[in-house]
Amino acid sequence: MISPGIGAHPRQLKDVKAVISDLDGVVYRGREAIAGAVETFAAWHERGIPYCFVTNNSTRTADETADKLCGLGVNITPARIVTSAIGTATVLRSRWPSGGRAFVVGMPSLSAAVEAAGFELCQEQADCVVVGLDSNFNYAKMSQAVRLILDGAAFIGTNPDLLLPSENGFQPGNGAILASLAAACGTEPNIIGKPQPFLIDIAVSILDVPRDQVVMIGDQIATDIAAGQRAGVFSILVQTGVPEDGSSTIVPDMIVGNLSDLTL
Repeated sequence: MISPGIGAHPRQLKDVKAVISDLDGVVYRGREAIAGAVETFAAWHERGIPYCFVTNNSTRTADETADKLCGLGVNITPARIVTSAIGTATVLRSRWPSGGRAFVVGMPSLSAAVEAAGFELCQEQADCVVVGLDSNFNYAKMSQAVRLILDGAAFIGTNPDLLLPSENGFQPGNGAILASLAAACGTEPNIIGKPQPFLIDIAVSILDVPRDQVVMIGDQIATDIAAGQRAGVFSILVQTGVPEDGSSTIVPDMIVGNLSDLTL
């Protein structure tokens, strides 16, 4: 089912020349493809509609993400995947062009991105604390991160997602880790990923298509839709991921039940 958001964007979908899409909850849930998603992207590929994936997930590299998508049947290259780790590395290079020292809470893909930005991974005297989803997060890491932030290290979060869809329901996201650190040190993180528009801006640049001819597709209003609208692109909510509680004041430009309901 397709429905316009209240006060929907006046631009029509016939103007669309490219697609930016989230991954978790839109293309797949855990290891399983969501019904209709692969077929929809295959149809767009056949029609020559370019697409770029933007994900808050920092636990996989662009290469690993591309391998997963190709394994599901989605035609994509790493060059058209923008992860929050990639966005974070870009911000680090901009803020510390000569490199620096970073304490990283996260998986190896995030650590590798931080190192590629010219940073030495450290436990002490950090310029910044970079926090991404970490399945091995524990009290020791929390304590070290809080101490460094209190000592003046910049507090950087890859994304604020509280829940992640999986094949077995939902799992806590990086937002839960960030909330614990923020509560302990009294400092809010600088968020790089959605709902900030930065990753969308990178994707628009990669696609090289005017913003008014791009759509953003996501399953979460507070992150995907907010980021798309902040970036100035038509933003579509697909209802296959994290359920909405109706409390958000952000109105999607369009709502679809499933990607297969969307005609571009």
